[in-house]
Amino acid sequence: MINFSVLAHSQLTEILPEDNVTYNEAPPHIEMKFKSEVRLIKIDMIRIDTKEKIKLDTDTLKNKSKEHVIPMPQLESGMYRFQWRALSPDGHIIKGKSDFEVK
Repeated sequence: MINFSVLAHSQLTEILPEDNVTYNEAPPHIEMKFKSEVRLIKIDMIRIDTKEKIKLDTDTLKNKSKEHVIPMPQLESGMYRFQWRALSPDGHIIKGKSDFEVK
């Protein structure tokens, strides 16, 4: 299930980890696919129950692409939220989130 925060400008077609999904183990990476090239301008991950901020590799923030792949850090069992913001081709900010659980 994809969570679109701004439907008018959002061009996200696929995200991993998927929203509201429970995984036996964390996916090997975060993957975002868009219909057109976007530049990620902010990515964050938190562990929801403890409010702990999870460090992510921010090298992809420099790239303009249809597909962004971010290495997944080692995650313990828990509930997580991945949040993102991107600059769309028409200059508007688009954003979204994906809440997921690791068993």
